[in-house]
Amino acid sequence: MLAVEGVHKPVLRAEVLALAAVRPGERWVDCTLGFGGHTSALLDAGAHVTGLDQDPAALAAATRRLEAAGDRFTAVRANFRDLVRVVEGPVDGVLADIGVSSWQLDQAERGFAFSARGPVDMRMDPDGAVTALSLLQTLAEAELAHVLADFGEEPFAGRIARALKTWALGEGPHDTTRMAQVVAEAIPRKVAATLHHHPATRTFQALRIAVNDELGALDTLLEAAPTLLAPGGRFLVISFHSLEDRRVKQTFATLSGRKRLQAPRRGLPPPPAPEPDFELLTPRAVQAGAPEVADNPRARSAKLRALRRLSNATAATTPAPRIPA
Repeated sequence: MLAVEGVHKPVLRAEVLALAAVRPGERWVDCTLGFGGHTSALLDAGAHVTGLDQDPAALAAATRRLEAAGDRFTAVRANFRDLVRVVEGPVDGVLADIGVSSWQLDQAERGFAFSARGPVDMRMDPDGAVTALSLLQTLAEAELAHVLADFGEEPFAGRIARALKTWALGEGPHDTTRMAQVVAEAIPRKVAATLHHHPATRTFQALRIAVNDELGALDTLLEAAPTLLAPGGRFLVISFHSLEDRRVKQTFATLSGRKRLQAPRRGLPPPPAPEPDFELLTPRAVQAGAPEVADNPRARSAKLRALRRLSNATAATTPAPRIPA
């Protein structure tokens, strides 16, 4: 057993394995290796896995923990937006668990969370040029408000942007604890008292997405991964908020022929859709059940969607694995 115990709990592990339907000897890519929780499951099923991660600390830890797999596991330091550059197709499966890892959130020195004091950093790649603090200091107030509204869906983006600019350009202290206080103080007290989450949650999410260009990287992945799949190959994506899931849902609907084409003009029928090259394996997003959420609260917001490349050779003889809607 190659499972990573006591360090990281991969979300939707059983559901991933059901949809992956790994056959021994298949080639898979885990685009978000982290500590190797999902990769461990794929290896246990007999796959050869290439794991990508832009965080050298996570990459080194996963490599040590998965060394029992020998040459069936290869670790590559790369952002998943570079998938086609670092992985040669065809492959039998691509898996991506999008977003910040629990381990990164727990490292105060990485600055992802407000639960512990740390630098206002938020870089998934520690060698990246832009930190959250430098972004706050360089963006104009209006630009910052757009970031908070677009990436955090924050209704008080303007007020928070104004407060953060004053704080970021002042004497400080410039740490995550103080930043969270600045955000909380910018939100009306009556509103803050009704929130079911910390008032700074949306702001921290928005800045993290902006610092790491997460949505741009996801768009590139969604375009590239299907081109690497062999006939019958599967593409699985786990997302954690609506901005990500919406992109995955729309892309998968288009590739599987479920998204209707637009009519050329009003009054005319839409053009006939071409035969799709992919089959949608998840009519609805797969989510964690109550037992998993109780054991791993991070799984609460996880949504899994899956796609399969069609082929005449395998489609007729190998039924596609499905998760009930």
